[in-house]
Amino acid sequence: MVKRACLVWILGLCACGPAPAAPTTAAAPLEVTVTTQTDFVGAVQGWVTQAGTSNPVPFAFVQARNDRGVTVTVFSDGDGRYALPGLAAGDYVISSHGFGYQYSLPHNVTITSAAALEIDLSLPPTADIRDQVSGAEWLSVLPDDAQTRQFILDCQGCHQLGWPRKAYNGWPTETQWQASIRKMLSFYGPQSGFPIIGPLDVEETAAWLAHYLTAETQPPLPQPVTAQAAKVRMTEYDFPGAGPHDLVLDSNGQIIITGMFSHNMYLLDPESGEFTRYALKPNANPRALELDAEGNWWIVFGSPHQLALFDPLTAEFETYSIDMYAHSVALDSEGNAWVNGHFLSDPGKVIRVSPDGSRLVFDIPDNNVSNLAGLPISYEIRVGPDNMVWVSDLNWNRIYKLHPETREVAYYEFPHDTSGPRRFDIDADGKLWIPEFSGGRLAMFDPGTETFTEWEVPTKNAEPYVVKIDHQRGLVWIGYAAGNRVASFDPLTETFVEYPLPTPYALIRHMAIDSGNGDIWVSYHHVPTSDDKIVRLQFGT
Repeated sequence: MVKRACLVWILGLCACGPAPAAPTTAAAPLEVTVTTQTDFVGAVQGWVTQAGTSNPVPFAFVQARNDRGVTVTVFSDGDGRYALPGLAAGDYVISSHGFGYQYSLPHNVTITSAAALEIDLSLPPTADIRDQVSGAEWLSVLPDDAQTRQFILDCQGCHQLGWPRKAYNGWPTETQWQASIRKMLSFYGPQSGFPIIGPLDVEETAAWLAHYLTAETQPPLPQPVTAQAAKVRMTEYDFPGAGPHDLVLDSNGQIIITGMFSHNMYLLDPESGEFTRYALKPNANPRALELDAEGNWWIVFGSPHQLALFDPLTAEFETYSIDMYAHSVALDSEGNAWVNGHFLSDPGKVIRVSPDGSRLVFDIPDNNVSNLAGLPISYEIRVGPDNMVWVSDLNWNRIYKLHPETREVAYYEFPHDTSGPRRFDIDADGKLWIPEFSGGRLAMFDPGTETFTEWEVPTKNAEPYVVKIDHQRGLVWIGYAAGNRVASFDPLTETFVEYPLPTPYALIRHMAIDSGNGDIWVSYHHVPTSDDKIVRLQFGT
């Protein structure tokens, strides 16, 4: 269950200046509210059938939602049977839904003992699946060409394509598309303060969208749920803030989350469901997060142009001016933090901040040999096992390596145009595993041979957004922005497994892996906000 506790402290934000700012120490916590964990005691089980028949519905979502914002989801099996064990005592709403079916009637139950409750669920069929498909399926009605790839890169980073159809109660007209595109360009276009969108021809783009997205347009069917994918238990925690972006696990198995738009930090206890809120000053804009070897939190404060270091034992903050809007943060083996300037060019910048607050700035030449339009859009930054620093350029279709000692920068362009590399990870051998957001592929870059290997993900136009390496199981995990799915990839067999998610518009921003039990954690954040959640996937249930 979700029990919200408030841990309040005061943070003095430093003004940005040309020189490294002296650390600012925050006050100690003022208030802590502690809640008690509830034992897991009960279960619900039963059959899922098609309404009016005894025909089983295999691989349907079955959900138990309590009154505190926690929803547990499992799949029915191939025979339509389901089991929801391990539910805490309390009140729940039991329901089911599945592709091609309407929602079942809800069943209100109260769990008071270990005895399993038998609840059968009936799903009425639906002939119209257009409200059920993800953004990936809607993107697949557009031509499979360079214009679509560029549209994904420019216009799909924060919301799924199906959202305008929901917002307008039908697809927008050409005039409505024009108004929407102009509005987005005013917020995020090349002349804005957050230029994530490149140059767009408003009239041409609006006419193109209106031509392909009409009341008669039928999207393709999504990939079917497999028996292997159905062996998962998903727990979704309603996020009490706004804009969950990055998340990491601490040594106690708790989840630390940046609330990018509520300007707070959060700590989730997975067993009790309790969120602890760390209240920041207005406009702190915490977005990226890493933990060092001592368990300290390194946090990028976007709008204030700062990097923060938080000691959870003393509840003290230190903030350092970095004079730029950074996107990501990474740590090297010596405890230094590295950040990259999100929108800087000619030159771009990477900054190293040491725990003592000293700062070293690295200029990154544009080196735009392909004459690409717009800005490079520096995105993820990671540090390899050899302490080489790697960065992805989302818009300029490349990654680059920065040598910390020689300051040499080497660039590597992707084999396909408009691939859109976003949040990558590095394995123990130093190989980079990269999600190609607009290309719809998973890429592996081998620094030893300086070559790329690519695999298309099973769901076309799923928009691979973030990758994390599962060192214990030897898997690569991928979070999609458009497919409402999480995928695993086995490099040995070169096979994918996709795990459908129960919530529409599940745009995954970040991912973390529990090395102890193998659980996968992801954050959903769609703009406009649609069900911000923190989600746990447990396997083999």
